[in-house]
Amino acid sequence: MTSNILRKMDTVLDKVVKYTLDINDFSHNMNDYLGSFISIKWNGFVICQCGKQLKKFYRSNFCYQCYWESPMASQSIFRPELCKAHLGIEERDLEWEKKFQLAPHYVYLANSSGIKVGITRSSQGVTRWMDQGASQAILLAEVPNRKMSGDIEVALKEHVADITNWRKMLSGEPDPVDLIEMKDHLTQYVPKNLQNYVLPNNDITEIKYPVLEYPKKINTLKLNKTSIVEGELKGIKGQYLLLDNNQVFNVRAHEGYIIEFFKKEKSRQEKLF
Repeated sequence: MTSNILRKMDTVLDKVVKYTLDINDFSHNMNDYLGSFISIKWNGFVICQCGKQLKKFYRSNFCYQCYWESPMASQSIFRPELCKAHLGIEERDLEWEKKFQLAPHYVYLANSSGIKVGITRSSQGVTRWMDQGASQAILLAEVPNRKMSGDIEVALKEHVADITNWRKMLSGEPDPVDLIEMKDHLTQYVPKNLQNYVLPNNDITEIKYPVLEYPKKINTLKLNKTSIVEGELKGIKGQYLLLDNNQVFNVRAHEGYIIEFFKKEKSRQEKLF
């Protein structure tokens, strides 16, 4: 059964981002499926990260117990400025929180639906930008723990967005932004005690996505409303599959759903495994 659990697509930065979906005991090169008919069929059950099988998640892809008890669903995950592991203070599981929080983090600027500030563990780097559908990105600072990255983000989001407008991101390529100039401008708002973590390196990462056609009016598909999502694959951006008839499907938002994945070419449909 574990092979049927939907997880986010793996990404590799290249001239065009390469996407791989591992499902049904097979690794699918999703770029090769552009122009083909695909189908995702949900069997009506989901699997929480704790292993429980449910008919639906409680919130945020967690069961009730995990949402209220797991460190992966704690407030500091969503608001890193609330992290306390560096003080030895437990929120839900101090050992886990130390491993997660007391690791180098980046603060970055990205252009996906316009300029935004974000944070990510240094081990994630470019993966985070590709998952968000960013077309340009630049590192602003590298700090030794998650709390510091949250403090910088809080200071900067008074001057720039901290979330991606996903509808705008899926509507086409954003206008280019001078990220070096923006970084120079925003650096002044970094808290004084964290200024020494600002990176002198101004390398810009440019990212392009495998998209044949962008939707003109977005129609969001969700498995808890329809058990079958299907259509001709027109593109992939972020963790979204862009289908014909302006349909979009967020793979990451459906992590934990038990599905079967099909591809159809011409008049013949086959289960891919």
